[in-house]
Amino acid sequence: MLTARKPDIATDDPHLAWSTVPEFAHIYNGASAVIPYVEHYLNHVMAMVRDGHCTDNPALAAELDQFIRQEATHARYHSLFNKRMFGAGYEGLKTVIDRAVDDLQRMKARRSLAFNVAYCAGFETTATFSAKFLLERCFPLFKAGDAYGANLLQWHVAEEFEHRATCHAAFRQVSGNYVVRLAGLAYSFWHINMLFGRATAIVMAVHRADMTQAERRASVRMEKRLIRRQLAYMLPRMLRLLVPYYDPARLAVSPRIAQALDYYRRNDPIRVSFADAVETA
Repeated sequence: MLTARKPDIATDDPHLAWSTVPEFAHIYNGASAVIPYVEHYLNHVMAMVRDGHCTDNPALAAELDQFIRQEATHARYHSLFNKRMFGAGYEGLKTVIDRAVDDLQRMKARRSLAFNVAYCAGFETTATFSAKFLLERCFPLFKAGDAYGANLLQWHVAEEFEHRATCHAAFRQVSGNYVVRLAGLAYSFWHINMLFGRATAIVMAVHRADMTQAERRASVRMEKRLIRRQLAYMLPRMLRLLVPYYDPARLAVSPRIAQALDYYRRNDPIRVSFADAVETA
């Protein structure tokens, strides 16, 4: 059963380069700018499935309720974090946000419910592998930095893995058509990465504004290295999404993801990054 956690992770520290590798932090700060609008779209589509297609499946309806609560909380937390960027010279992000909102509204209006749910399922099943990569292969990058930004991402992706199968189940409830699922997967992968990439480019430009040429070249190399590393992990594993009977529910929860889910279930203030807390436990 999904759990809608509300961890107390916010601090007054306005530090945006929350990782000891600033490029790592800013790649995901760019994504953070877009995330609330994607989450709102996901929730609207999943509410349509819950309210119109689950009369014979109360278990899925209950799971969608919890999914919507989780994603609404993610959107709220990211919006709070994003205020720091909008107040620190990242106003150019508004153009990317406007593009995201326009694209998603147009897709809801013009495409079938089945395609919209396939888009959601494609995004969520892709995010599953991103979550595994971040929590299992990037742990050192979450250590010894600012806990707020580090915890925001670690908590979010842990819950992404937890609800890895929800949108896939919703798609099977609405359609289950293999061709539609692949179309939604392909478009969501391109579309989300296009939006995240544009937002990250704006964040990186601000980050590099006062750098020397040598510093800028080093920063660009680091960003490319981080992106290549993630793609090298994710793309081979994503091939399984092409299998007609692929079911993300079969992916086991790793010990580290289970630890993260338990860590962010706490009600007391969390002022230490999960990565640091595990290291010292």
